[in-house]
Amino acid sequence: MKRILVLLSLFISAVTLAQTSYIVDKKGVKLFVRDDATEVILIDKRISYVLVGKTWEKYIKFDDLDYAAIGPSLLKSFNLNQKKKSKVYFVFGEKQDKQLIGVAITVTTSSGNLSSSRTFYELYVIDNNQNVIEELSMDDSKSKDDIEKRSKIAPMITKYFSDCPDVMSKLQQYDTTDEKNFAVLGFFHDTKYINCKQ
Repeated sequence: MKRILVLLSLFISAVTLAQTSYIVDKKGVKLFVRDDATEVILIDKRISYVLVGKTWEKYIKFDDLDYAAIGPSLLKSFNLNQKKKSKVYFVFGEKQDKQLIGVAITVTTSSGNLSSSRTFYELYVIDNNQNVIEELSMDDSKSKDDIEKRSKIAPMITKYFSDCPDVMSKLQQYDTTDEKNFAVLGFFHDTKYINCKQ
């Protein structure tokens, strides 16, 4: 009976480790973190996490992050167009020679009893050297310029990832024709990583 309990304990530990997320810093140190206690805080440029088997919260700044696999999402540091300062983006899709990366950051401002929020979006198609092939940046305003930019999201993704059925399927979930092109912004909030390399 004691052997069964030990084996069961080892099995549960192995399953727990297999299901955990992890963070890799720029020094190559890999930290296994709890899925239920990890949060990407885009506005503060850091990840809040709790190590597997622990209860206290820790943080890693984006400046120290190489990449993080958090649940189904992949967050990675990039030096786009060989810029010295890196920035962190979600990897939405990846092929042998290209990656589709982006981010949606919501900023809330308060004045007295009133508060308002605005979300800023960035989308890039990059090559394996982190050179930008095509990019779009916009916000969720109703301005004519941002409405027009949002109308370019689906064609841009289709242009480079039409041969990746999972990316196209995801895009179709959000690419509905609405007057102000707001529905397609849902693509940014669904941060699941899609591997198109096979």
